[in-house]
Amino acid sequence: MSQHDKVNDKKSAEDPRFSHIQPNGSWEIPRKIFHYSIGELLRFSVEWFNVLYCRVLGSLMRRTEISSRLNGVVYYLAGCVIVLYAFPNDIASLSIIYLSWTDPTASICGRLWGRYTPRFGNKSLAGTLGAVVTGALVTYAFFGTSGYNASSYSPDGLNLVLFSLYGGVVAGVSEAVGDSLGLDDNLTIPVLSGIFLWVPLVGLGLGKA
Repeated sequence: MSQHDKVNDKKSAEDPRFSHIQPNGSWEIPRKIFHYSIGELLRFSVEWFNVLYCRVLGSLMRRTEISSRLNGVVYYLAGCVIVLYAFPNDIASLSIIYLSWTDPTASICGRLWGRYTPRFGNKSLAGTLGAVVTGALVTYAFFGTSGYNASSYSPDGLNLVLFSLYGGVVAGVSEAVGDSLGLDDNLTIPVLSGIFLWVPLVGLGLGKA
């Protein structure tokens, strides 16, 4: 963008006639959700489009998503929007990272070793333990590298190793309870993780010395 365009944008932003227009980026996530929802509405309104959609993207979908009105992407977007608007940036980011790392790890561990461990619903102890270990490692790497730049945590507050273990439990529990609540993991993992991380770090004020 040229300097001239920037000046014009600034003038437009200050003009009361354009006060109803949101600044760049402020509505980016809701806009993407709106765009995606149009495709979902079309999928369940036009049969041939739904058939084509499932043929093209079927390998990336769960069997239940073919007939369901909402697939995993909707829950993923909803979970991301909730944590990004409700929690500080570092907590929101870590909650979303939990989803991207612990959910697939739990699935892999469950498929490989789940038959050797107790099961609860569609979950297995092996999968939950995989999520706990991965969550702990992710927490340590996230706050270990961010150091004093994190808005909710500093090395002078909670011990990083102990909090990483807590983060692992948070990730494991958040991954495990979705099935018992009848909710999608893409929603429960980031939202519950965000709540459980916020309570000690911000709610109890333990994140900062």
